[in-house]
Amino acid sequence: MVKKLFLASALGLGALYYGQTVVFQENFEPATAALWTIGDRDGDTESWEFLDAQLNEVDSFQGYFATSFSWYLEAFTPDNTLTSPAITFPATGNLELTFKVAAGDEELFDEHYAVYVIPANTTFTGTETPVFEETLDGGYLAAAKVVNVDVSSYKGQDVKLVFRHYDCTDIFYLGIDDVTVTQSSLAVSDSQKNQIKIYPNPSSDFIKIDNVKDIKTVRIFDMTGKLVKQTSAKEIDVQAFAKGQYIVNVYTENEIISRKFIKK
Repeated sequence: MVKKLFLASALGLGALYYGQTVVFQENFEPATAALWTIGDRDGDTESWEFLDAQLNEVDSFQGYFATSFSWYLEAFTPDNTLTSPAITFPATGNLELTFKVAAGDEELFDEHYAVYVIPANTTFTGTETPVFEETLDGGYLAAAKVVNVDVSSYKGQDVKLVFRHYDCTDIFYLGIDDVTVTQSSLAVSDSQKNQIKIYPNPSSDFIKIDNVKDIKTVRIFDMTGKLVKQTSAKEIDVQAFAKGQYIVNVYTENEIISRKFIKK
């Protein structure tokens, strides 16, 4: 396979994006990928690269996208990181991280990955707590899945984003594109992803999910990445959960809305 790794620089900062302010934007075109750092934690010399979707006949994305393989003519067991340049998050408003993700096959798709927000002056170690984590539940070949993560808890900080492909082997590839962080000054916007409500939070017995239509699945992970609950219900019993913080992933048709809650 001929790898296409393009190094250049550009960040889309301060533009308006559907009524919101774009804090950071990356689409991995040849002129935009230079400031990202590629890590090969498993030491197999294979890691993230940037490919042309049209040239490689990938329908999930348009233009270039970032990809990490767990198989290509041989099996890999990746632990590959893709780290953004430093980003200054604004101190006000609601902050939302959005990105697109897809696998490479209709039947072989269960790639595992996580996303982290770390201080800009640090290096990723693998012990950090992710803001989002999942094993892909489909290939999303015709259209990539959109993931929305609330990162408002990092307001006013200088940070880096880390995408980590790991804890899987011998599947095909994971693709990422259109990474965007937006700021909204509204408590509730017209977008479904900003209207979602998980309450009470903290909770000791039950949590409810409101303002999301057509919920397919709800998956709850502890902060080690372990799946502790899967359901399609909008009211969820969490009485048996240990005290602490959890990630709630709400799956609709082609979208994930990710939020945190605290079990008290």
